[in-house]
Amino acid sequence: MGLFVDDNGIPISYQLFPGNDTDTTTLRPAMKKTIDNMKFGRVIIVADGGLNSGPNIAHILEGGNGYIVSKSTKKSDKTVKAWILDESKYIWNKEKTFKVKSQIRTRTIKCENGTTMEITEKLVCFWSRKHYEKERHENKRFIEYLESVIAFPDKLKDKDKKIEKFLKKMEVDKETGEVVNTATHLSIDMEKIQAYLDLMGYYTIMTSETEKPDEEIISKYHGLSRIEDSFRITKSDLEGRPVFVSTPEHINAHFLVCFIALTMIRLIQHKILLYLGKNTNSTDSWESGLSAERIQSALRDWSADSMPGGYFRLTKPSNDLLLIFNARNISCDFPIASSSQLHQLKFSFDKTIFV
Repeated sequence: MGLFVDDNGIPISYQLFPGNDTDTTTLRPAMKKTIDNMKFGRVIIVADGGLNSGPNIAHILEGGNGYIVSKSTKKSDKTVKAWILDESKYIWNKEKTFKVKSQIRTRTIKCENGTTMEITEKLVCFWSRKHYEKERHENKRFIEYLESVIAFPDKLKDKDKKIEKFLKKMEVDKETGEVVNTATHLSIDMEKIQAYLDLMGYYTIMTSETEKPDEEIISKYHGLSRIEDSFRITKSDLEGRPVFVSTPEHINAHFLVCFIALTMIRLIQHKILLYLGKNTNSTDSWESGLSAERIQSALRDWSADSMPGGYFRLTKPSNDLLLIFNARNISCDFPIASSSQLHQLKFSFDKTIFV
């Protein structure tokens, strides 16, 4: 599923693609079918490195829109890597836990039709201790393996697949040590290892928004956490995965139901944030107001028992349910309700979600 959401985290549209389609090939078809036909005005696409390609950026710009996309620091060319590791022009925060710098550059990209386009963009680089420690932790075992291999090169014969890119391969004669076509000798490329370790904690972002401050660009990029959270909700809370149907029609219907449910949850959360007086589109400390799981539980657990005369006895609403209804200025504080009152309550709830 390719999902578009706005900066409040509310879904706009989605597209389904075969599981073996690469990420870079999905953005343009999804935009052509949805975003390009919606009258939003100028749109800034925020995406991770998986969607970062010349044809994608060209399509975004040709539509009069902008982009904020990440770029792999470790896959950058030597010039960019040298700029990243050059300490000059970084601006540090007071606690020395974060630094940032940027540059305006011009480069040539390839368009979808094979032609080229020259673009001017801002390259923002930042380092944070939080990201550094997280990356070190995620790569702890591999880093320990690297350090052990440096100390004991013989361990290379049982090499980890990930270490391949850090190895030098030479054909040597075992007896003389001459470089000849006999046996393969593995050695460690210390420059590559050092560059790999040095770049930990660094992130780079490319953007068409050259006039926006670096901090705003970074903040908008962090908003991608809402996409990740939306996929988590779809897969777990809404049981989007695994899919127990097989025909295209049934698969599309399944995900359509998930998309509508996700949209309703996000709209409920948006109303709650407004009711609580909280920022609905803060990307630095984003709050949901109430988790999807708690919203589901509050709505599911509220029930009504049939009574004589067309009346119903309602269970006591939970605090979460009261918050949901208060955010819509709907009263649900009545233990006994008529059938017409329940219909009116449902109508009011449905109406206030989408207004």
